[in-house]
Amino acid sequence: MHKVLTIIITIISLSGCMSQMVQPDSALPANFEIRTVSVQPEVILEVQPFIQTPGQVWGNAIGGLLGAAIAAESSTELQFSALLNKGDIDLKKLVRKTFREQLASPDTKIKLAKDKGDVSVQLEIIFYGIHPDGPFSSAVEPMLEVGGKVFDSNGRHVLNIHESLKFPSDEEVTPYEMEEYAVNPKLLGEGFIKLSRIIANSMIKQLASPGGL
Repeated sequence: MHKVLTIIITIISLSGCMSQMVQPDSALPANFEIRTVSVQPEVILEVQPFIQTPGQVWGNAIGGLLGAAIAAESSTELQFSALLNKGDIDLKKLVRKTFREQLASPDTKIKLAKDKGDVSVQLEIIFYGIHPDGPFSSAVEPMLEVGGKVFDSNGRHVLNIHESLKFPSDEEVTPYEMEEYAVNPKLLGEGFIKLSRIIANSMIKQLASPGGL
């Protein structure tokens, strides 16, 4: 069952990634070193959440993991949206804020530009949602995939960066029961922040070595 769910999530995610990560129009000059980065104000989010719940957890829950993976009911999506709203979780703002914070970290070689950077990044949430921590677990954890289109100072699309955490480890994010999220939805926000921080660090490392992508 778990292998089946993994395959389903991977297929859905890859189809979204292929349709949205447009190939660059140009390329950075050889040995070009990115030192400063500006982050464009708008984060693209055009996908619906992918939701798996452990059976009859929510009021109108779907009858089992495989059913949830194939077709989440609209009532489940609405309840997930309500949970985000209740926890004041704006994924677009969260992803951008975290990316900027990691660029501003003293441990980061590439720095956040005060104005116009060597390059600018347009972030895009390619995939997000929740799924059970394991095939027989009643705990649920968030998952997140983010891409970035990199533009040079002339506005040319020169690079793509990307990272995905669809099956995070317990060290990366703490899974909780749905009832715990319902009582304290900020726990879900904390999970997305942790994933976003890991993803941002990976994407910044990709910017530091664009020739290796």
